[in-house]
Amino acid sequence: MKKTLHSFASELSRSTPVRRAKNPPGTIGRDEIAFIAEGLAFGPRALRAATAKVTERYGLGPRGAWILNVISNGVAYPLELASIFCVGRSLITAELVRLTEAGLVDSRPGQNDRRKTELTLTPLGKQASAEVRDEMAAIVRRRLAGYDAGEVRLAAEILRALSNEPGTPE
Repeated sequence: MKKTLHSFASELSRSTPVRRAKNPPGTIGRDEIAFIAEGLAFGPRALRAATAKVTERYGLGPRGAWILNVISNGVAYPLELASIFCVGRSLITAELVRLTEAGLVDSRPGQNDRRKTELTLTPLGKQASAEVRDEMAAIVRRRLAGYDAGEVRLAAEILRALSNEPGTPE
């Protein structure tokens, strides 16, 4: 799973080392924890806003537009998608049916293992994926205009650290 996630991580993410702990775990206060939790709880609104037009236009489920993005970054197998999204294969299959019926994704037997289904984006799927990326970039630029690049990178590092909690599904 880590190899799969690493394969479509941004170059900046791959090249930024993971920081070592500066302080003992108990030194972060309740107010800071509440502030971070608030951002995590309401942050997904930006993600939903970025995918809303594509999701509505093509009748996709909640993961459909993000599946396009993941496929566009080289993840080609349904089992890998299930692992990345931490859902069962049946939910991914349902999304892939919608994506295929919408003309966004093609599937074919795998080149190396014909028992596996290999996924690719159609030209329309590439266009929809680019639309989601462009919308996400516009939202981030608009909402984070008061921060410089270093502060944005620090925030991204913090989010990455929170997403890598030991014991969570990988």
